[in-house]
Amino acid sequence: MRDYYDILGVSKGSSQDDIKKAFRKKAHELHPDKGGDEKAFKEVNEAYQVIGDEKKRRTYDQFGHAAFQQGGSPFAGATGDRQGSGFDGFGGGGFDGVNINFDDLGDLGEVFGNMFGFGGGRSAGGKRTRGRDVETTTTISFMESYRGLQKEIQLRMKTACETCKGSGAAEGAKTITCTACNGQGRVMRAQQTPFGVFQTAATCVSCHGMGKKPEKECSACSGTGVKDQIIQLAVSIPAGISDGETIKVAGRGEAAAYGGGSGDLYIHVRVGQDPKFRREGNDIYSEAMATFSVFALGGEMAVETVEGSEKVHIDAGTSSGTTLKLKGKGFPYLHGHGKGDQYVTVIPEIPKKLSKEQKKMLEDLRGVGI
Repeated sequence: MRDYYDILGVSKGSSQDDIKKAFRKKAHELHPDKGGDEKAFKEVNEAYQVIGDEKKRRTYDQFGHAAFQQGGSPFAGATGDRQGSGFDGFGGGGFDGVNINFDDLGDLGEVFGNMFGFGGGRSAGGKRTRGRDVETTTTISFMESYRGLQKEIQLRMKTACETCKGSGAAEGAKTITCTACNGQGRVMRAQQTPFGVFQTAATCVSCHGMGKKPEKECSACSGTGVKDQIIQLAVSIPAGISDGETIKVAGRGEAAAYGGGSGDLYIHVRVGQDPKFRREGNDIYSEAMATFSVFALGGEMAVETVEGSEKVHIDAGTSSGTTLKLKGKGFPYLHGHGKGDQYVTVIPEIPKKLSKEQKKMLEDLRGVGI
């Protein structure tokens, strides 16, 4: 039988960290999907399960392979035993019974987990799940997008149970250590595969990874700590927001069952159109009507802005279609200071009906070439 150090390509004086690195490299090289050799792959894993563990490594250095073979005295049946894997119902069957911890495989762990139906190979570690993110769409007016506002949004989603305040425990109930996992929040499980016995850490279904559980569950939420309900939420929509932009409200998504963190809320904003104004970036575009006399003689005229009516000066002889710039009369910058500008295109106002006097005056003007 080959020496375990030789199989991993390390020396007997190598550190545990070096052994782990060598194992991961070999595991990648020998992965069946990459054309690796199945037998060599099992040898690498068997070697690592022994010398990758400091206690087993000391035993191996002292007694060699005999310490890990059936009948090899007090060590028979330990993890790495070629006949008994230490898990009832997984011995024999023509497999080597090698125990593989997915945590040591790194990114390969997830590949193997999916391959053999473990749903991922990483250790659960008692980590609590996070609530689902929630998306919604709200519509505001053109002027609301200019000024900003507080808007009430109605949502249906899972929120913390009001009865138990999200704890999942009945009133007055004590919190006890989970006996199914001894407070670890996870349990070990194993499955026989063509590559050996794969061992993974799975979230404890009794305490849902928390390590503790209420002695009596809340009847309103069945111990989950969350309930599906309709809520009203006030959301701040900033001035200057554009059509199609999204607001993220951290931690205001769905609450997670059994004490996990809440997800986030994403609000997609739709902005309605305005009959007087058009927005491009942070600038506003509009039109204004002026009389023939103002175009010819010059003077002041009133134009509409988002802040109300404002007077502007028109130079004598201004042509139809001239655009005037009103500095700082556009939309506020969403991520910064200041505002855009407003561009007003002035066009002549042509009266639909003229009095006799007005017609005569225009005839006289046309007679002199005006």
